[in-house]
Amino acid sequence: METITTRLQASSLDFTLVMTLYDRLNELPVVLFVGQRLKLPCITFKLGPLSASRSGSGYIFRAETPAIGTVEIMTEEDLSQLDSLYLIHPWIDFLLDRQPVGSLTETVLEHTDDRSLVGMPSFDGPAGITSAVPQTRTARLVARLGRPFVGRSTTRDFVSLGPPSSISQSDKQLRALRVLVRLTQPFGALLLTPNPGHVAAHRRVAAESLVTVQVEKITPMILNKLVNSVRILDVL
Repeated sequence: METITTRLQASSLDFTLVMTLYDRLNELPVVLFVGQRLKLPCITFKLGPLSASRSGSGYIFRAETPAIGTVEIMTEEDLSQLDSLYLIHPWIDFLLDRQPVGSLTETVLEHTDDRSLVGMPSFDGPAGITSAVPQTRTARLVARLGRPFVGRSTTRDFVSLGPPSSISQSDKQLRALRVLVRLTQPFGALLLTPNPGHVAAHRRVAAESLVTVQVEKITPMILNKLVNSVRILDVL
């Protein structure tokens, strides 16, 4: 990582934008439930037009996005009827290398009275997928949000702790560059589409499909898109 960070320091990236991205990510709140909606801090990637082919009883969809390149989605759902699709990077605390505190399930329990979550285990990453079968929409969301990164096996998830209160400017700049490095690592993305029945809300599609993608290269144009793609989405 240090070699890549050094290269980024010597690159033509606008360092003001690098710091803006870091600050915006740090300002995001923790994931929580409000009513029946999940408030999900994330980075969004809008997919371009879909091309489709049949595969057995399902479909293989392909789309382009400037930051990620070609995205392939295998699913039984017909996504071609949707107006727009977004890939979602929800693993903000990993990007910021924050200290692990408990599991995501424990975090959500602090903000919801959904009794279906009680007794659910912490969820491992893709290398150690849990055998639990969540039954409710809330539980399924929590289960999916427990599978962050390819090759990253952990029984703990991350709770947002906020930025350190006393770090030097040079340390902060180094941390900001490390965020860019982590952004180029493969991650398990969520696939969301705007929900027509709820203003400003989104719903998951192709939930059975594990979509693994990564930002190919941090260029000045991609960096600008990333800064403008930091969001808090309402997920139904």
